[in-house]
Amino acid sequence: MKFRLVLVTVAATALFAQGPGGPRMHGMAAHSTTAVQNYLNLTSAQISTLQQLRQSEMAALKPIFEQIRPLRESLRTQEEGSSADAATVGQLVLNIKTLQQQAAPIRASFQQQALAVLTAAQKTQLAALQNAASLIPAIHEAMGLNLLTPPAGSEGPGGPESEMMPHGRFGGR
Repeated sequence: MKFRLVLVTVAATALFAQGPGGPRMHGMAAHSTTAVQNYLNLTSAQISTLQQLRQSEMAALKPIFEQIRPLRESLRTQEEGSSADAATVGQLVLNIKTLQQQAAPIRASFQQQALAVLTAAQKTQLAALQNAASLIPAIHEAMGLNLLTPPAGSEGPGGPESEMMPHGRFGGR
């Protein structure tokens, strides 16, 4: 019984860690688009259209997120409690997963609409960007081992805090 509770709790934690909008939705409203605009050579009209599509996607997903939020709060309460009920935790996890599955086709539809805004050349550049994104874990690990220098202004190993040290983090470079 304890093993099942641990297994369900691990699964719940993984779902809970994604937040209400999943990984794609966090922080999108306040982020600049300058880097992607320059990289893909997007026009102002394209940026405006993509931002409008994103707002429409968020509005379409809002009812699902509003159903997920109380489930995640209940899950958190169960995880923090000393007498968590495995059946309740499992049902909460399944309910959250079902709602996330309902969101997937909505996200896919809006992504297809966003891709339709791009030219063929921009789609080629985007594919290169997608390939580079798959390297992010390796890049972070290499920075953690001091094999790569993070971009200026970034947080984390070798970031702004290390610039205060006279010769990098380890005294010489």
